[in-house]
Amino acid sequence: MAYTPATTVETFQTPEGKQWRLAGADDNGTRYFVPAHLDPAKIPARVWASEDYLKAELGPLSAV
Repeated sequence: MAYTPATTVETFQTPEGKQWRLAGADDNGTRYFVPAHLDPAKIPARVWASEDYLKAELGPLSAV
């Protein structure tokens, strides 16, 4: 599956206050995130966390 990296820095937050940075999306439009303090360009796409996974584990994400 091909991943498209994000072109802008977008930060999102969980209800507990944990911040995640939009890393990119796949061909299906699923968004992927990395912890906000990391640079997604330096993290392999295979370890990015999907939005569905983060919602299930940490709750809904809201833009910061």
